[in-house]
Amino acid sequence: MSLDTGKLPVTRIHGTDLAHLRFTESERKEFIQLWLFFHYLLCRLDPRQPVEAYLPDVKDPDDNLVDSTQERLCPYFIIISVVITLMALHWLYRCLSSATFRLLQIDTLSPLGFVLLIFYFAGTAIFNFVGATTTAEKGVRAAQLALANLIPLYFSSGREFGAHILGISLEAYGIIHRTTGFMAALQAAIHVTIGYQNNAFNLSSPTGFNGLLVGFKSHINAQWFSGGCMLLSLLILPMVKRRVYEVFFITHLVCAVIALVAIWRHIDSSHSQSRRYILASLCGLTATGALQLLRLIYRNVAVGRKSVRIVARPYSEDIVQAVLYIPRPWKVRAGERINLGVPFLGLFYLFQAHPFTIAWWEEDYEGNADSISLMFRARTGFTRKVLDCLEPDREYWAWIDGPFGPSSPQNFGSSREIADFGHILMVTTGIGIAAQLPYIKELLRKYRNASVNTQTISLVWQLDRTGDWESARDWLQQLVKEDDGYVAVYDPLRTDSPQEPRKIGHHELISLYGGEVNWADILAGEMGKRTGKLLLYSFRKAADT
Repeated sequence: MSLDTGKLPVTRIHGTDLAHLRFTESERKEFIQLWLFFHYLLCRLDPRQPVEAYLPDVKDPDDNLVDSTQERLCPYFIIISVVITLMALHWLYRCLSSATFRLLQIDTLSPLGFVLLIFYFAGTAIFNFVGATTTAEKGVRAAQLALANLIPLYFSSGREFGAHILGISLEAYGIIHRTTGFMAALQAAIHVTIGYQNNAFNLSSPTGFNGLLVGFKSHINAQWFSGGCMLLSLLILPMVKRRVYEVFFITHLVCAVIALVAIWRHIDSSHSQSRRYILASLCGLTATGALQLLRLIYRNVAVGRKSVRIVARPYSEDIVQAVLYIPRPWKVRAGERINLGVPFLGLFYLFQAHPFTIAWWEEDYEGNADSISLMFRARTGFTRKVLDCLEPDREYWAWIDGPFGPSSPQNFGSSREIADFGHILMVTTGIGIAAQLPYIKELLRKYRNASVNTQTISLVWQLDRTGDWESARDWLQQLVKEDDGYVAVYDPLRTDSPQEPRKIGHHELISLYGGEVNWADILAGEMGKRTGKLLLYSFRKAADT
């Protein structure tokens, strides 16, 4: 979905889109420019040469005059170096944030976050050399830094709960997790390289064998090393993680446990300080795991009430609407997520949970949700099992972990910030409607309480497949009864005239058009009748799982 706004005065567009893991022509040019710049910078600022090498030769027999000239030029040299460094960081942020950061899943990093990331890498690099004079000491220091980075890496067994404890977004926690994991692997590689140069490798010794498992002090051939690097790269690729989530998650946890045990056995018992890092990682993982288990029991078990029950309702061939009846109600906020597990699907899925965003909820007299609904498109793995194995309108035992969030769509803020806009235009396609409905529902509730600035909500929904409309019809009709808003549904499969919509719904407040949406015309029309600031809020296939 693309929006051609032309010269319309839209200053803020919110939305999500699919990330394309390919380099554009401008990105390639920027990388070439960045590479040439850093090559020139390294040639000019070679740390192996003294500062005097960069200063001009002053052909003067008087040494005092040479010294005074160098002293006068040094401040200018420092200023130029700082300016060049800032320019390099700026170019690095532009290039990496647009291409390489997408590959590392940190493409939404803010400039402040980028600066903190640079400080983290720079600070770690400084600790690699401060106080370490010999090569052996630098190897030990690299190992200690790798162990220190294990503490945040093993903070929690799940990203959702770790982010919930720290009070940060899921995206921020993921960036921390991936960055510390990368740094731990990098420091381990430095330790391996130095250890390989200074020591002979003996596979028969326990230290050497366990070092082989974790990559420390390993004298292995190039094929083994290359294979391990390729396996690590395979597991961290986002596209592989999306397609084989179950295999990735289990493999990730098993490798993490094996690595921690192997590292403990690899460290000599006399190195008590190094083993303290392992103990700190284990203590953090145990503490957060115990808290998560208690929260899980509290959320799923209530005296005198049934545990969580799930009822699946299929729509068309691949859309599922799952209703969860929960024993402990809570006040749901738009954007909240849960992790869902359904043991009936098989032994492999007994302790396996998958994240879903809450699409709808029904409230009791206190305003708490006694049932929540999910909507997703079945693809492979867990979602396909739910569609194929659960009979329609039959209750099955399930368990949930959460709620987590609410999430801020693309770092633009939650519904509290959305409520600051007087006019909101929501556009979506296909099953992405499931991500829009919670915010509309919450905005209408706050509007009745006079706690929002929003006066107009317009929803434009383009259907992708047969069954999209039926999956959210009842929820949409319930929303339009509460507010005389503008809801336009476009069905590309219909041949109706786009100028003559068909009114549908109990109150005929929903307009059904035939054909594709002309996004530029929609935006121009909303700009003409806007009240206050206009927020364009877009979701594209956000609820696909």
